[in-house]
Amino acid sequence: MMLPPREVRDEHGRWRVRRAWPSSNGCDLEVVNPDGRLRAGRLRDDRVELLADGRDKHLPALARAWSTGTTVSWRRGRRVVLRAHDGSGYVKVVRSDSLAAITRAHDRAESFRGGFVTPYVTLLDAAGCVHLSRVDGRTLHDLGADPGTPDAVVQAAWDGWARGWERVLAAPVAADAAPHSAVDEAEILLRWRDHALRAGVEPAVAVAFDRAAGALLTDSGAATAPAHRDLHDKQVLWDGHRAGLIDLDTAARAEPALDLANLRAHVAWRRGQGRLSPTRAVGALAAIDRVAARSHVDPARIAAFEASSRLRLGAVYLYRPAWRARAAQWLIRCAAETGR
Repeated sequence: MMLPPREVRDEHGRWRVRRAWPSSNGCDLEVVNPDGRLRAGRLRDDRVELLADGRDKHLPALARAWSTGTTVSWRRGRRVVLRAHDGSGYVKVVRSDSLAAITRAHDRAESFRGGFVTPYVTLLDAAGCVHLSRVDGRTLHDLGADPGTPDAVVQAAWDGWARGWERVLAAPVAADAAPHSAVDEAEILLRWRDHALRAGVEPAVAVAFDRAAGALLTDSGAATAPAHRDLHDKQVLWDGHRAGLIDLDTAARAEPALDLANLRAHVAWRRGQGRLSPTRAVGALAAIDRVAARSHVDPARIAAFEASSRLRLGAVYLYRPAWRARAAQWLIRCAAETGR
């Protein structure tokens, strides 16, 4: 399989490949030009095709929404996120058949509102647009990566997340929250194993995915806690007083170790990227571990989910050209650790 190149060109100039996702017949691409303009496209049969501005045949509502905001993310055929020009919030353009699931997930967000400021659905367009209110603050990722932000401010943000997440884990789970089990998580991991193999990883690395999937299924617990299911440092914001939590589309119920482990894996990856200093990483991990201890989350389950999250993260970043070499090294280390 051909992996996405670092950059592509078309009649409008040069585009850097910022993100890519493996698909059944190639890769979906998100590209950006030197002025920060985003477009989507795909790599298929060694040929790159970029979509025109505001045009995605699987997202017909995009054409009408395009002029209302600035594009901040675009995955072909799946989702576009626009930041409203008037600063009021965001618009997610999705497939019309996804609207019901997304709105249900936001309806279940009550479990998170005791600990976090969360976005509200302010308008729903049956054609495929979800309008969301703004959540103020800077992400934990941006704060941690900014050398001009004092360490104490970064730690305060992580401590604010910790206070909020303890409340989440103590909150009742929404009665209609969809369960996300260890079996579900193992299936996701094994799909990424297959993507990693297509990207050229060594068989020994693939074996590590199998071991990690097996560990998830050993002594798995009940899906008893509210779960974000994609909790990482770009999903949490801090305004100096209270933490915010965004991107609740995948809200469910799961083992409490799932989100804590995913956040732990991201802290390790950010340190490897050079976007989180050793001191800040230690503080972030201490905040996560404090929540786990106070909420009586099984350390063995956190270890199992973290091993899975680290491997999945490595596979994801194999498809991001700027980080491919580092991701390959990361996966080799992860494989060695799971083999001990």
